[in-house]
Parts: sequence; structure tokens; C-alpha cells
Amino acid sequence: MRTSHVIEYAAARTVVALVSFLPHRATLALAWGIARLAFWPGGRLQRRTLRRLRQALGPELPERELKRIAWTAFRNLAFTAAEGMRLPRMTPEWVARRIDLSPLELARENMKDGRGVIVAVPHMGNWEMAGIALHSQGFRLMTLARRQKNPLMDAWINRIRKSTGVEAIENRSRGMVEIAPKLMAGQVLALLPDVRAKVRGVPVKFLGADTAVPAGAARFARETGVPVLTGVVERRGWTRFEWKGTGRITSDPALDEQEDRRRIMQYIMSRFEESIRANPENYFWFNKRWILGEEPPL
Repeated sequence: MRTSHVIEYAAARTVVALVSFLPHRATLALAWGIARLAFWPGGRLQRRTLRRLRQALGPELPERELKRIAWTAFRNLAFTAAEGMRLPRMTPEWVARRIDLSPLELARENMKDGRGVIVAVPHMGNWEMAGIALHSQGFRLMTLARRQKNPLMDAWINRIRKSTGVEAIENRSRGMVEIAPKLMAGQVLALLPDVRAKVRGVPVKFLGADTAVPAGAARFARETGVPVLTGVVERRGWTRFEWKGTGRITSDPALDEQEDRRRIMQYIMSRFEESIRANPENYFWFNKRWILGEEPPL
């Protein structure tokens, strides 16, 4: 075990323990202050975010509006990170006070034959809230996760996910073969497909550019015949959220498999783009591996 892994794990546990004692709004206030210090005007982070916003949203928006979107998006990311430290405390009652859960009935309506559904959401608002909201309504939830380099952090994060009712299945593990049978048995697969694929991605158009995204949602829809529901959990102010169902698509067995995968993934990404353009300050513009491709240095 590396000393750096132990130090990282101990530091993370300490911060989470301290944050868990604070009220929700106080935690967000602390996150706001940290975000304000990190996102200083003219800094590298702000400049990179503004460049991405111009690329995705076009040159028409004035600089002042782009800066407002960039700051609000980063503040929302800080809020989401702070709330992530409080996941075990997010009871069904806590969730119900902060989000209207009635749109989730659409998922239940699509499970009347006893099979599950695939729920695809973008990195918007608090995307973790999508899974928490589903679990709070009795859905049996699974998702895909990458193994952390630090084994202590990996085990701890998986314990946190399990405490919230989410079964995390590691990418490229033997557990992947269990996903299709579990979908057929009524479980829900929650995915965040708006990331740039490293290998074997599905080509799509997104935010005005050509890119490639993972095929997971289309692959499992094709294997099982269950529908894919698209949605988003948007932040409203500091402490409220809105769940929106944005679309539904099913596989088409009459199509070639690769063509069907492209059709499904393009549909998903088009629904995401509509949500992002309507509320860009809710989107996660800060991924190190920018979804629209490699970027020149700043």
C-alpha cells in the first residue's frame, strides 16, 4: 500500500466527516467560498471554460453572459461535490423535500412487463441525484463505475454507493455480463454517456461538433429490448432540483447493429444537447477529457 494512498484516503475521510456535521445550506456556503477562490477572473480554469462555451454555444453570446454561465456552472459543480460528501444522509424524506418525484412514474410505466429500463442522464445539475431519486422510489438501481487507482478510495466510494442503494458494476469486469439479465429481471441501469470514448466509441454530432461516445446504452438496449429513457436533474437555486423526462427510444431489430447503435446514441445526445442549450449553467464543462475533442494548450 502506497503512503500517498493512505494520506489521500485519510484526508478524504476527515473532510467528509467534518462536512457531514454541517447543515445542507452551510455545506453549500462553504463550497461557494471555495469555488469563488478557485475560479478567479482571468485564471486558467475560467479561460478554458470560456473557450469551451464559445465552441459549444457559438460566438453570438456576449462575453459577460459567457462569464455568468461559466461561474454559475462551476458553483453548481462545487455544490454537487459538497452534496456528494453527504450521500449517506440523503434519505427518501430528504430527497422528497427537494425534488418533485412525480416524473419518475414514467420509468415505472415502462416497466409493466417486469423488465427494467435504461435511464440516460447528462452531467447536469446534480447527476447523482438522478440515481438517489430513483432509489428513493423503490427502483433497484445499477450503474457502471471505473476502478479508482487508490484501492482504499475505491473500496470506500463503493461502500458509499451501496449505502445509497446503487449497485456499481466495474467497467470491463466480469460483472458486465450480468447487466442484461438484471435488466430483464426488472433492474434499472443508470448511465452518464456524455463523455468522449477512448476506444470503440459511437460517432455522434453533439454541441455542433463530431465526437464519439460510449455505446453502453445502445448496446444493452439492443441486447435486451428494454427502452432507454433520457432525462435530466437540473438545479434550481441552491437547494432545489427539477427532474425532467426528455425522451424515450427503443432498439430496432430490423436495423444493422452498428446503425442501430448510432441511431440510439444520436437520439440520446440530441436530447442532452437540447437540455444543455436551454440551461447551459447547469452543465459540467470541466471534464479533463473534453467531450468535443483534444484542445490546444492555453
